[in-house]
Formats: sequence, structure tokens, C-alpha cells
Amino acid sequence: MIRVAITTDHFEPAALAFRRFGLEPVWLPCIRVEPANQEVLTQAREAASSADLLMISSVRTLDLLWPDGSMPAVEVAAVGERTAAGVAARGGRVVLSGGSGLADLTELAADRLTVSRIVFPHAAGSDPLALDTLREQGSDLLEFEVYRTVPMAPKSTRVEAAAFASASAVEGWLLSRDFDGIAVGVIGPTTRAAVARHRPPEVVAPEPSHQALAHALASYLEVAV
Repeated sequence: MIRVAITTDHFEPAALAFRRFGLEPVWLPCIRVEPANQEVLTQAREAASSADLLMISSVRTLDLLWPDGSMPAVEVAAVGERTAAGVAARGGRVVLSGGSGLADLTELAADRLTVSRIVFPHAAGSDPLALDTLREQGSDLLEFEVYRTVPMAPKSTRVEAAAFASASAVEGWLLSRDFDGIAVGVIGPTTRAAVARHRPPEVVAPEPSHQALAHALASYLEVAV
């Protein structure tokens, strides 16, 4: 069975997807998550409760802001199926769901950005081009950096492929390893660009989810290995 490095800090949700497609996930975390201070998290929660549209780009944001599993019943624009499902499970109302990251979601929400109070809690270092577009279009936009990901070197365990969901994870991997002799799969344009500075990734997920990446990587490896 082909061994795939899972480089995120959340192993089981990602591992489940890779097992489903006949791959063996190996946990080699390349990041650790540092939440913002409680004052920032509280401000983000309070702003979210009165938003016309709350933009959420990851389940990690939901876990940090609403760890008790409930959130305001506000309208939400979410990136990816897993994030949308997490919003719905917490009581939010998903009105828009983008499949290709923040840039895609901003385009979908374009007609609302100039007339709505938008709240966007996100990670430090989010896609800068997509953020600039959102800032240009959002006439009433509140942003909160609710966490940051810190690169960390992974173990030297042998794998045949590696899956990356953030540029920080790529940076962490390169602290102790390289891409020689493995197939590389990525989620999102920012992660793709981080890998491409060294060499092009073999697989880019068509949607921002481990399910989509696992499927695409499994399909590639059937041909390439």
C-alpha cells in the first residue's frame, strides 16, 4: 500500500479520506497552530453575531471560535464542503459555498460585498491576492486573524507521497526533508505556489478538501506508480 504523509495537525479527518481511496496515511505533522489571544477571539465572536454575512474558510476557525459546537444563526459563506457541513452542524446558515478557496468564494459573494456587513475571521498568512480582492470589494469588512500556523520539521519516516494543505506545512517539510522521490499533492493556489518554488506538484486538488486531494492523488498514483 502506498504511504502518504499527512502534514496537517488534524490527522484523523484527513486520514479517513486517504484510507477510503486505498492509500495508507502516515502522520507527519509539519505545523502547529497558535490561536490568537482571547481578546481577539472574543471580538471575532461578537462581530460574527451581528454580521450580514460571515465568511469562514476552514473548520479550524469554527473550532477556535465556537468550541462548544454552537454558533450564531447568521448567514455564512463557506469554503469547501467540510467547512459548510461544520457551519450547518453548529447552527449557522450556509448561503454560499465555494469550491476553490477564498478567491472563488469572494467571486460568488460579489453582489453582497458592497451592501453587507462582512466579517471574516481567518488565519494569518491567508491568500494575499484573494484578501486584497475581498478588501477592495467589501465596503464594510471586519477581519480578524484568529490563528497562525507555525512550521515544524517532520520525522524522517519513509513515504511515497505527501499531502499539503498550507504553505506553512510545505515550509515545515522543507526544514528536514525535500521532495525527491515522492509524489506531491496540494490543496489551494497558495500551497501550490509554495511547492512550485521548488518543483511543480504532481497533483492539485480540484476542491479545497482532503477528500478531493485523496481522490486525485490516488488516481495519479495508479498511473505513475
